[in-house]
Amino acid sequence: MSNKSEKIKVKELLIKRDLEEIRNWADNNRNPQRVLLSLAYDTEELVMWRAVEAVGRVAAMWTKNNLKKIRNLIRQQLWLMNDESGGLGWHSPEIIGEILVNVPGLINEYAPLFLSYLDEEPFERGSHLAVYRVASVDPKPFAGRVDELAKSLNRSDKYICAYTLLALGEIDLSRLKKAGERFGTDTEKIRIYNFETGLMETTDLSKVVGKLLDKEKTSINAV
Repeated sequence: MSNKSEKIKVKELLIKRDLEEIRNWADNNRNPQRVLLSLAYDTEELVMWRAVEAVGRVAAMWTKNNLKKIRNLIRQQLWLMNDESGGLGWHSPEIIGEILVNVPGLINEYAPLFLSYLDEEPFERGSHLAVYRVASVDPKPFAGRVDELAKSLNRSDKYICAYTLLALGEIDLSRLKKAGERFGTDTEKIRIYNFETGLMETTDLSKVVGKLLDKEKTSINAV
């Protein structure tokens, strides 16, 4: 099968979000990450996000037998974020984040690096999202850096604020009380990918912080 035909086939699987069939396809390909990484820059928003998601799922398949391959993939993405490469890895933080979500044994090794890119274009949104996604699995690597992360709530970018709120919701819920007062009336719409449903979700900062404050109340009542 030609590279073009294979890419079309995988894109169709991503459109269906057939993760099981994607795993089967990846299991029979020597370098499945090449196709998925190219689709992580697809012009169709939903395809792009599902490709990012799929990279993580494929990396999980290599955990037992090829941890070196996973590390090489992460290092490749980090290289694409530096000046020497021209900063071409616009979605590298999201990709690395999903790899770590699916291969948590590497979280301590690589997760703290995201904090170095919180203020670096064009990686700000992706780095904040990656912190949230990784913290949902293991918040400990970020526990001592909450003040640094919370500064991002002062940013004008609604996506950065949303991902920061979600990250704080995983790391330190107590930091959200003031955020509730600040963002409780912010209804400007944003579209974010829901990794649970595999769909784009229209929301706003008031809804994001509202759900997190409800989560805090639930956790307090459960004690």
